[in-house]
Amino acid sequence: MKRWICTVPGKVILYIGCVLSALVFAASLIAAIVLLDYGLDFYSRKEEEIRKEVVVHLDLASNVYTCLHQAVADGYAYDDGCLYRITDGKGKVVFVTDGAEESTDWQYTMHYGAVRFEDGQIDFYSIDDGQPYGRDGDTEQYTVQMQIPASTWLGRQTAFTGWLVHILYLLRYAVYGIGVGAFVLMVLTFVALMVAAGRRPDSDALYPGPFEVLPFDFIFVNVFSFALLLLYAVGTTFALRPGPLLFAGAAIAATAGALLLVCMSGASRLKRHTLWEKMLTVRIVRFLWREIKRICRFLLSLIRGLPLVWKSALAIGALTLLEFLALIMTIYEPPVLAFLFCLEKLFLIPAILYVVLCLRKLQQGGAALAGGDLSYQTDTKGMIGELKEHGEHLNSIAGGMAAALDERMKSERMKTALITNVSHDIKTPLTSIINYAALIGEEPCENEKITEYAEVLLRQSDKLKRLIDDLVEASKASTGNLDVILAPCDAGIFVEQAAGEYEERMNSCSLTLVTAKPDRAVSILADGRRMWRIFDNLMNNICKYAQPGTRVYLSLEEKDHQAVITFRNTSREMLNMSEEELMERFTRGDASRTTDGNGLGLSIARSLAELQRGSLDITIDGDLFKAVLRFPTIL
Repeated sequence: MKRWICTVPGKVILYIGCVLSALVFAASLIAAIVLLDYGLDFYSRKEEEIRKEVVVHLDLASNVYTCLHQAVADGYAYDDGCLYRITDGKGKVVFVTDGAEESTDWQYTMHYGAVRFEDGQIDFYSIDDGQPYGRDGDTEQYTVQMQIPASTWLGRQTAFTGWLVHILYLLRYAVYGIGVGAFVLMVLTFVALMVAAGRRPDSDALYPGPFEVLPFDFIFVNVFSFALLLLYAVGTTFALRPGPLLFAGAAIAATAGALLLVCMSGASRLKRHTLWEKMLTVRIVRFLWREIKRICRFLLSLIRGLPLVWKSALAIGALTLLEFLALIMTIYEPPVLAFLFCLEKLFLIPAILYVVLCLRKLQQGGAALAGGDLSYQTDTKGMIGELKEHGEHLNSIAGGMAAALDERMKSERMKTALITNVSHDIKTPLTSIINYAALIGEEPCENEKITEYAEVLLRQSDKLKRLIDDLVEASKASTGNLDVILAPCDAGIFVEQAAGEYEERMNSCSLTLVTAKPDRAVSILADGRRMWRIFDNLMNNICKYAQPGTRVYLSLEEKDHQAVITFRNTSREMLNMSEEELMERFTRGDASRTTDGNGLGLSIARSLAELQRGSLDITIDGDLFKAVLRFPTIL
């Protein structure tokens, strides 16, 4: 089937079928409109009644009105080859055509009303159309009887109109189905023709059509203009007569056929991707665009060397000069002046908006760099002159800073690797020292000093081991080299675990732990092991630095879709440093450094919180120390 529609006979048959189905669809549409206009008359009344009514309105109304006006108002006979008999409301014969006295077989009977005014004018109206009687003046009634010889022109016309009504009456039920079927057939044949356009049955290759030597827009404009002229001619000459109807059908067929050929040509060009190549419109636009760009490049080359201030002054001066000239030339013509004013704003406002948008992009680029987003690239597309140059400078700064940051990160990674390797190398002999110190302490010895020295050695070795572990973990956490496995968990569990784990130690330090958390679960994404390390570091700090005999508060709240965990305690030592200083590595709360610790706990806790997409902030208010953990909640 696909091969057949690509053959010449197949295309011709489909083409004829599409045009004929378009004609049938158009005729069905017109018939349906007529049926809908007459409402239910075609379905509830007899054909003869409808035929007479249509003939009277379309063919006889003008002749009857002329005859009535001449016979009643002007007083002379009207002769169009038909027989007339006019009587007034009292049955008196007002006018009768010669030879009609003996005729009693009147084909049509119509009733008219007339209003006679004081100036002698008479206004006639059809009573059969249901028009009202209430008018100014004396009202009269007339009955017009009419017989039309078949040999006259009017007889042939009424016969043709009656034939059309007969056909429409016969098809009053089938016209809708015929229209739908014709429309479906038209669509199917149209689609088949579009598929077959540019193809041949013996090859899958695409071939140019016979009209592709001409530009598509040239063909389209000419065919479309031809179609409009035909349709206009049909509209001006249309009548229910054989000649105009045949002309209308031929015009619709010619229009449909020509437009169908244009569509086939367009489909073939689209398939071969040549639709835009030879179009005159595209060529003209391209030519104009090239010339405009050439002129713009020439003008830009003249002012490119000027500084930005001088360029701005030149633009303002030129604009002011144009405004002054326009004012002088149109000072006595306000409409023209108003038009020029609007025209100026039409160009000036977009130019100002363009500059503002470019400055907005530059501002966003600067703000991104100031905020530390070194990957941000200012979009310089569409910018010109100094604006584009400034945007490129911002991008260059971002690139340089990114390179410096990469170098710094590389250095940090090298430091981390160095710390890790050195710590590993230190741990091996340190482990031996710890083990042998423990063995020495366990050996029976009469010299108590040796046992005491072994205990000191073991205690300091453990402290050194914890320092090395904290140092390695702080280095990995700050550079993001720790493995973090996020999973849903209840933040309240950590609060309960901290209360249970540190209850005994809190009591030994004379501290009272007060906890508070919601009744329902507060779910967050966190790594349980890393999360507990944060709690462990913060609770250790509280035990070491809190004022004995005070209360320690550990609370969990849910605010703004965040789990907020707050640690509060009263410091034993005076805190003479800022929050940021306290968060730095190796910074401790007691300046004397008499307590255990290495100053890495808060730094490790903050890094671990950030690795889990949370945050740790501390606040110092006199002796009140507050640490706040925040993590996004999940449903």
